[in-house]
Amino acid sequence: MTKQNNINQIIDKLTDALAKDRLSGYFGTPNKTEKIELFEKAFGVKLPYSFKIFLRNFDGGFIADSEAESLILTDEFDEAKNIRTHFLSIDEIIDEYETMDLDDWNRPSWFKGFYPYIPIGITDENEKLVFVDHSLSEEESCVYLALHDSPAYDWMVAADSFTEFLEEFYNSGGNPDVYKNNSFVNPEDFLEKLNERKEEKRNSQAIIKRCTAYLVLFPDSELTYTERANAYRDAHQYEKALADYSKSLEMEPKFALAYYCRGSMLLSLKKARQALIDLDSACQLEPNDSLYLTARADAFYELGKLDKALADCNHALKIKARYFSALSTRRRVYSALGETEKAEEDEKIIDELLSEDD
Repeated sequence: MTKQNNINQIIDKLTDALAKDRLSGYFGTPNKTEKIELFEKAFGVKLPYSFKIFLRNFDGGFIADSEAESLILTDEFDEAKNIRTHFLSIDEIIDEYETMDLDDWNRPSWFKGFYPYIPIGITDENEKLVFVDHSLSEEESCVYLALHDSPAYDWMVAADSFTEFLEEFYNSGGNPDVYKNNSFVNPEDFLEKLNERKEEKRNSQAIIKRCTAYLVLFPDSELTYTERANAYRDAHQYEKALADYSKSLEMEPKFALAYYCRGSMLLSLKKARQALIDLDSACQLEPNDSLYLTARADAFYELGKLDKALADCNHALKIKARYFSALSTRRRVYSALGETEKAEEDEKIIDELLSEDD
């Protein structure tokens, strides 16, 4: 029998011991398969089969010892949990994963795929227990002890599989020895293959699917509506994009990025007057943003308001010198104003910037 199949035996033992009070456990109620799959779809990752079976039986939790029980008796549940090795609930996994992703936690600078490290638990010494994304692997990830002061290539293997880890967790009464495993499997060895998914990360249809799943989990995320709107825009589904931009701004009327994105799309659709309203709103909210100022300058240019376009370009370049987009727009404005020498000066700087990129 494989270790994947053995997971049910360990879960049955744990369930029986908890039911008969042989272990004092505090575990969340089972997760629905749909919730687990939403996490995977929303972030573009895959959990090991054995851990998904665990989540369908327990939504995180820990086994208490006498010290933890004493804290629980005085309503100090979080303190009790934090002195025990504990599994994260699916909501805690989502929150911690997002934080790690946003912080680029132990992500190599060259890696552009979906964030690869999935947190599943915390040890009694406040170290993370993580998987490597299982998306492109037939074998399940080890359970890594992700030492917070160490790069990923120095992490220890707490267990060769989640089934093995859960068995040790059960046999130790919730206090597994996460340092005893002698295996060495470098988590970064899997990243080169996972990095091949970077194109999927940028694919419009894939982004739409991920955002749609994320919005089921977090329906109040105005940023995700804007991200999905941008993907709809890139897929030339403009009505859906407009609906999502509007939804985002309905939720957060002072969301400058959404105004900018909607305005830029309208400008690309040759709706300069409508675009100017949105781009002006973005600039009013964030008056020193070179990107927004340049976009508004583009709208002014299309409407023939060259003096205002020039003023926005100059403002943008005062904030961010040698800003390519602002220089490109200003060159067009100078040409339209008949100021050939100034247009040529900007052209020289643009050529320098392009040669630096080469």
